[in-house]
Amino acid sequence: MLRPKIAVVHPPFGWGGSDAVALWTVEALKDDYDVSLITSGEVNLSRLNLFHGTSLMDGELSILLVPIPLGLNRTKKFAALRGRFIQRYCQRVATNFDLMISAYNPCDFGIPGIQLVADLEDLPQILPLKNWKRMWYGDTPLRRAYLTLCDWISSGKPEGWMKNLTLANSKWTAGLIQDKYGVEVGVIYPPVSSQYSLTRYENKSNGFVCIGRIIPEKRIEDIVEILARVRTIGHEVHLHVVGGPDGKGRYSAELQEKLHKLYPDWVFFEGRIDEESKNSVISNHRYGISGRIGEPFGIAVAEMVKAGSIVLVPDNGGQVEIVDHPNLVYLDVPDAVY
Repeated sequence: MLRPKIAVVHPPFGWGGSDAVALWTVEALKDDYDVSLITSGEVNLSRLNLFHGTSLMDGELSILLVPIPLGLNRTKKFAALRGRFIQRYCQRVATNFDLMISAYNPCDFGIPGIQLVADLEDLPQILPLKNWKRMWYGDTPLRRAYLTLCDWISSGKPEGWMKNLTLANSKWTAGLIQDKYGVEVGVIYPPVSSQYSLTRYENKSNGFVCIGRIIPEKRIEDIVEILARVRTIGHEVHLHVVGGPDGKGRYSAELQEKLHKLYPDWVFFEGRIDEESKNSVISNHRYGISGRIGEPFGIAVAEMVKAGSIVLVPDNGGQVEIVDHPNLVYLDVPDAVY
């Protein structure tokens, strides 16, 4: 008996929460459906399994690589352009499948499908632009020319993807999409499949864990400032930063060098570690902390909460729904300290 064919679409894989969602979507479907993974970058299943906790094997899924112009897959930039190549490919193959699923963001398949909005980077007009992003994402001649090129490859008009069933990874994300486009949006929180050792609170280390890519949006320097002030009022806490750099890692290297000089005794960069090692770090520390504002969900926050950590988050984004307590959200550095 032929099994229904489902395509799960995702841009090049990395080490973030949206990547975990795509892989776990395939994991959930592989036993009952003929699943194909459509992406534009290298797929190393053994490395992805080790990091994200999945157990995908060759033969359990098909991998369809989207042809991308040389060089475009070697950079994290030009996400919209890369996305339009993926969308055009999906439109060409959509009729070969019974269902198309975008596990990352809106995609016009040419036929109705399912899409999960996991990040707002491809929809920058929804949120106020930060100063350093205005030159590129703002309404400038350069931006308009870039989007014209994108539309020449495949149209980005909302009318196309609004035919899909739209899901979001938090109520916060869903509300922003509904307000902007007037579409009905369901909410499915991403899964946290990991199992953690149930270490008693008093046996855990008196420290904080921060998980995520080392990029400016994660505001690691603000986190360090918060904990530095906490230490000045008598609390001997420390911080483990778990995660690797993005791209070439210049920002990450400079940040690590700076903080190592300032706080060598209590700020520790663990790098990108596998699932088992990460779970051990989380399970053995009392606290977690996030610094990113506008986090659509925050899978790292969910992981730490599941492990029994007390997690502090900015008063913004989907992560507030995870901690679900007013005493665990903060407005700024002083508010987090006191």
